[in-house]
Amino acid sequence: MSNAARIPDPAITVSSVGIKYFLNYEQEKTSGRHPFAFLKRRRRREFWALKNISFETRKGEIFGIIGANGAGKSTLLKIIAGIIPSTEGDVAVNGTLAPFIELGAAINPELTGAENIYMTGSIYKIPKREIDLNFDRIVDFSELRNFIYTPVKNYSSGMFVRLAFSTILFFKPDIVLIDEVFAVGDESFQQKSFEKMVAFRQTGASIVIVSHDSNLLNQMCDRILVLDRGTTAFLGQAQEAVDFYHRLIRRGGGMETDKRLDEPAAESAADADARRWGNKQVVITSVEFVDREGKVRESFHQGEYFEARITFKSHLKKTAPVFGVAIATIYKLLIYGPNTLEAGLSEKVGKKGTVRFILPELPLIEGDYLFSASAYDWTLQTAYDHHELMYHFRVLRRGGREFGCVKLDCRWDVESR
Repeated sequence: MSNAARIPDPAITVSSVGIKYFLNYEQEKTSGRHPFAFLKRRRRREFWALKNISFETRKGEIFGIIGANGAGKSTLLKIIAGIIPSTEGDVAVNGTLAPFIELGAAINPELTGAENIYMTGSIYKIPKREIDLNFDRIVDFSELRNFIYTPVKNYSSGMFVRLAFSTILFFKPDIVLIDEVFAVGDESFQQKSFEKMVAFRQTGASIVIVSHDSNLLNQMCDRILVLDRGTTAFLGQAQEAVDFYHRLIRRGGGMETDKRLDEPAAESAADADARRWGNKQVVITSVEFVDREGKVRESFHQGEYFEARITFKSHLKKTAPVFGVAIATIYKLLIYGPNTLEAGLSEKVGKKGTVRFILPELPLIEGDYLFSASAYDWTLQTAYDHHELMYHFRVLRRGGREFGCVKLDCRWDVESR
C-alpha cells in the first residue's frame, strides 16, 4: 500500500482503482476541393479521470481527499460509494456505508423534513422505535424545528444540508462519505458538525471527506490524499499533505497542466517558465511577504499589517517600469490587481531597489491566496518580467464569523417600530 503500512481490518480498501472515459472530438473527414470537405467525423480519445489509486482507511479515522478542480475527488468518492463502477481495480467496504455526496440526493423533496427523517432511517434499516427516540435530537441538531413539517422542496440548500447531515450522523453508519457539503452550511453549523464527527469517530466510525478547504481538512483529518489530475500526488499526515497541496497550487498544479512534483520542495525551470514571461529589461529578483517589523512570513491574521516587497533590477535607459501585483483565490479568481502607474509612483522607480505593496490592515478573510508580481512598460502592453501566481500566503482568522474573500468596510443599522 503506497506511503503507508498495511492497516489491519481497514474500513475501506481501494486497490489500483482507475476509471476511463472516451472524449469525442471532431476531425475533418476530407480536405481540398472535395464537395464534402465541410463534413467532419467524430473521433474518440481515451481520458483517465483516475489512474492507479490505492489506499486504506482505518476504523475511527477521518480521511481527507483534496485536489484542484478536475483532479478526480468526487469521482473517487462515487466509486467508493458504488454509484459508478471503476474501469479497473477494486474497492472493499467493511461496514454499513452512508454516502453524503450529492446535495439532497437521499432526500425526497415532496416529503416533509420529518417524513424524510423516517424514510432515511428505513433505508438504513433503523427500527422505527429507535427513530422515534432520536427524532427530537435530530431536529434540534439540524435547527429546523420551525420547518420540520414543511415540504423539503421549500428548503434552501443550507437547510437541505442540515437535515440530511443531521439524520445520517444520528443513525451512526460505520462509514460516512462527505463531498463538499460544508460549502453551503453556515460556520456555526460547521463547527457543531465538526465536534459531532469527532465524537462520532470515537465509536469506531470512519469518515472520508472531500473538500477544497485545506484549513478545514487540516483541522479535522488524520491523513489526507492529494490528487493531481487523477493520480496520487501525496498520501500522508494532514499537515504534510496540506503543505504539499500548497506547493502544488503555487506551481500551477491542476487539470490543465502536465507538471509533477517529483521533488516536493523544489520547482523546476520548466515549471517556473510556464508562469513567468517578459523580455527581462527589468528583472524581479525576489518577492517576500513581511509584517510591520519587516519579518518574512507566509501567514497573516485578518486585519494585520501586510507588506509585499518586490526587489528588482532595471536595464532601461530612459523610461521607468510600472510595477503591478495581483491577489487571487486558490481557484485563480482575481480579487485585486493594482499598479504603480495608477498610484502615480512610476517615475520614482530607479535602476534597482524594492517596490513595497502595503496593506495597513489586511482585508482578506481566512483562507489561502495566490500572489502575482509584474513589471511592464507604461502602456501596460509590454511585459518586462511577469510572475503569474508564483507566490502564496495564508490568512488566519481572528474571531468573527464572516464569509467570502474580502472584509468590506461596512456598518449595520436597524430601525425598529
